[in-house]
Amino acid sequence: MSDNIAFFGSSEFAVPILKSVLSSNVKLIVTQIPRMAGRNRRLTPTPVSVFAHENGLNVMEVENVNDEGFIKILRDLKIQLAIVVAFGQILKPNLLESIPDGFFNVHASLLPAYRGAAPIQRALLDGAEETGVTIFKIDKGLDTGKIAVMESLKVEPLDTFDTLSEKLSALGTVLIKKFIENPEIQLKEQNGDPSYAKKISSEETEINWHYPAAKIGNFIRAFDSTPGARTALNGETVKLFGFKGISQMHGKPGEILKINAEATVGCEDFSILVSKIQFPSKRVMSFGEAQNGRKINVGFVFDS
Repeated sequence: MSDNIAFFGSSEFAVPILKSVLSSNVKLIVTQIPRMAGRNRRLTPTPVSVFAHENGLNVMEVENVNDEGFIKILRDLKIQLAIVVAFGQILKPNLLESIPDGFFNVHASLLPAYRGAAPIQRALLDGAEETGVTIFKIDKGLDTGKIAVMESLKVEPLDTFDTLSEKLSALGTVLIKKFIENPEIQLKEQNGDPSYAKKISSEETEINWHYPAAKIGNFIRAFDSTPGARTALNGETVKLFGFKGISQMHGKPGEILKINAEATVGCEDFSILVSKIQFPSKRVMSFGEAQNGRKINVGFVFDS
């Protein structure tokens, strides 16, 4: 489609897709500036930045891509097409109009479903059985542009944010190659009722044990492995990971009914099976390890 390509991406989701387009004429990789991250709040470059530097690629860490100085760089490099994947900045009209073929986004949903910042986590929270990847031309709306390529993907019952992200990123690598290699692709309007996937807030990651088991299972899956589904235990905030299914056992909401390979925890109707727990400032461990370390036992109750 284009001789000179710029790739805009930041998260781990974007890295496989970047790898898949390097055989094309990628003149510039653009990513976010380093941010504070981790327990020690260290200044950390994006996964895309790390990959680019490790492989000697031309990368820029840009605080504001809408700045006229940065737009001049795109023009000086004669960039014709930009691919955007989990980048993390809003692209304004002056930027979108600055290159001939425009900006195309690789979005992890079947648009117009789950427009917005957190499509994978919102799909899991909803218990969606299908999602997919859409490549569309960015316009001034929120994920409203015309579609170039779209393909669906089945969501498995035990998929987590991590596993589903990996599958969708892999699908994105296939679709972006198809897009780049086919200059005759016709853009199509989005069709259907839109839904929105707003950014996940910290408050939304707290488990309500008075919900049905299926809803709580979806909740844990959506935040596994980041940022983790939170609950209270003996005055501390802990995180749960590794949803393994639903049990017919009954107990009080939040009550640990059984511990073996995983813990059985009561919900409003049935119980969930969950395999891992993380205490404050500790590593993620199995419930068996936590029980052996006398951190937890049958009869303990998580608080909503």
